[in-house]
Amino acid sequence: METKLQQEINNVLKVFPEYWHEDILLKNKLIEDIRSYNEKLIEALLSNESIRDTYSLELPSGLVFKIEEFISMLRFKNYWDNSYTKYTNEIGLTSENKYFKYNSDVVLDFPHKDGVLEGGMTTEEKGKDEVYYHNTLAKEEIDTLLAPKILTNIIKYAKNEETNLDKFSDKDNLILKANNLIGLYSLRERYAGKVKLIYIDPPYNTGGDSFKYNDQFNHSTWLVFMKNRLEAAKELLSPDGSIWINIDDNESHYAKILMDEIYGRNNFVANIVWQKRTSPDSRISLGAAHDNILVYAKDINLFKPTINKVPLSEKRISEYKNPDNDINGPWVSVDMTGQTGHATKSQFYNVTLPNGTIISSPSNRCWAISEKEFVNLRKQGRIWFGINGDSFPRLKKYLSESDGATSWTWWTNGDVGHNQEAKKK
Repeated sequence: METKLQQEINNVLKVFPEYWHEDILLKNKLIEDIRSYNEKLIEALLSNESIRDTYSLELPSGLVFKIEEFISMLRFKNYWDNSYTKYTNEIGLTSENKYFKYNSDVVLDFPHKDGVLEGGMTTEEKGKDEVYYHNTLAKEEIDTLLAPKILTNIIKYAKNEETNLDKFSDKDNLILKANNLIGLYSLRERYAGKVKLIYIDPPYNTGGDSFKYNDQFNHSTWLVFMKNRLEAAKELLSPDGSIWINIDDNESHYAKILMDEIYGRNNFVANIVWQKRTSPDSRISLGAAHDNILVYAKDINLFKPTINKVPLSEKRISEYKNPDNDINGPWVSVDMTGQTGHATKSQFYNVTLPNGTIISSPSNRCWAISEKEFVNLRKQGRIWFGINGDSFPRLKKYLSESDGATSWTWWTNGDVGHNQEAKKK
C-alpha cells in the first residue's frame, strides 16, 4: 500500500518519462540526477507542498532540499507499509540507511587508504614517524619508492659453503633481506604472474610480538600497511595461485574484509584454524590456542583443480589393518551407505550376509553403490562383513591404493607442529 506522500512523489515523477521503464521507477538514474542537482527535477519536486514540507528546510535565504533523506526514502520505498518505520521487514547492517546486501558500494574505509606506507619492519625503525604517500599527490615519490631495486650482496648457500654471486636464475631459491614492500615490487618484473603460492606471517598488531617486527602499528596504519603489500602480492600470483595469511584473532576479521576487497569475496577458499600451542597461556584468563590462516585464490575456478591431498599421518597409517590376510595388504573399512536424495533405483536392494541373514539399507538411507557393483566388489573380497560374517557390510579401502588424505580447516599441533616446537628449532 502506498502512502499519500508516495503517491504524490510518483505523480510528480510521472512527468519525467526518462525515469520510468513501463511502470518501474529507474531509481539509480533518478538518484544520480538528484545528486547532480538537476534543476528541473528538483524544482518539480519542491513545487509539491507535501514533498516540500517533508524534504526541505526553510531558511531566511531560501529552501534547502534534504537530498539524502529523499534518496533514503527512494531506496527503502519497497519496504514501506502503512506503519511508521522503514525497518519493519529487515534485520541487518546498513550503510547510509541502506542494507548492505542492497548496496554494492559498501567497503572498508580507513585513514590513508588512498596512500602508500613504506612501513619500517625492524625494531630499529620502531617508533619512527611513518610517511604516507598519497596516490595522486605523491605519485612521483611513490614511483621512486617502488621502482625495482638492483639486488646486491647475493650469496649462495650450499651445505658447507657460501659463495658470492653477481646474478641468480629463476630456478634459484631466494631469501631477500629488504623492506618487504620494496622487495615485492623489486620481484615484480621477474616473477609477476608466476608465483603459485604466497605465505605471509605479517605483524599481528598486538603490541607485543616476539618476532623482530615493528608490531605496534595503530589500527588504521596496520590496514594501510597490509593493503599495500596484499595488492603487490596479488600481482605476483599465477592465475591458479593462492595466498595464505597467518594471523591471530586481533586483526583476522579486518584482514578478511580487506582480502574480500582486494582478491574478491568469491575467491575466498577457507579460514584454517591452526592449533599453535600445546597448553593454555596461564598468564591470561582465556588462553589463545590457535592462529587463523586465511586462504584466497587469484581465481577460485583455476585454483580448485590444483589442490593436492596431504600424505597420511603415522597415526592414520596405523589404522590400516589386515585381519583377514587380504592379499592386497592393510585396509580400513568405510561406510557403504549414502543419502537417498539423489539415489537411483539400483541403490535399493537386499544383501545376504555370509551367515545367511538378509538385510536392506538402513531407514532413510540407500547403498552408496549399485547392486551390480556390489556383487563385483564382493567377488573381489573388497566387502567386509566383520570377523564372523554377521556385520553390516562396509567397503575396504587399501593403504596401497591411497593417494593421501583430503586436508581440512582444523590443523592440530600433533599433525602440523606448534609454536614452541618452531622456536626450539
